Amino acid sequence: MGWFGGSSSAQPPSKVSYVSEYKEPEKKKPQQYLEDLPPKFEDSEPQSRPQTSSQPTLKDAAMSIRFSDFNVDRFVNMPCFREAMITGFQAMGVLGVVTFLIHKNPSKALNWSMGGFFLGNLVGWEQCRSLRRRSFEMVEKAKLEKEEKHKRKWESLKKSQDSDEDLKNFENFNSKK
Repeated sequence: MGWFGGSSSAQPPSKVSYVSEYKEPEKKKPQQYLEDLPPKFEDSEPQSRPQTSSQPTLKDAAMSIRFSDFNVDRFVNMPCFREAMITGFQAMGVLGVVTFLIHKNPSKALNWSMGGFFLGNLVGWEQCRSLRRRSFEMVEKAKLEKEEKHKRKWESLKKSQDSDEDLKNFENFNSKK
């Protein structure tokens, strides 16, 4: 009964030494804002497009398509692709099974299921994109309302206190943009 202390021998339990690592106190790093970081991507024109034409054409678009553009990882990481595929497969299953149960014709059921798949993909894609668009609009609206709220707050503080150090720091921070 070694674990529960009911052993017949009266030996003391083995000693366990506690070892701790000494960590030097971390120095506080200055807070870094997104505006202070360098851009991740350069805002330059791609070099693959000919510089002579001012507007891209369908031929330019067709020439830029590569076989490597059609891999599974690219589609899986695309927003709304998963939702569209799930909706398409659901519509495919429902229409295929219902058509087969009604008509008892496998070829007709297959045709209807493929049509349901494409229709379900289209509906799922558009629904997801609409939800994403609305959510981005709500985020922008919330940002604008928050900025207006802060402006009103600081305007009221500015009227009440003309020489406030916090107000100067706030204005210095906002002037960085």
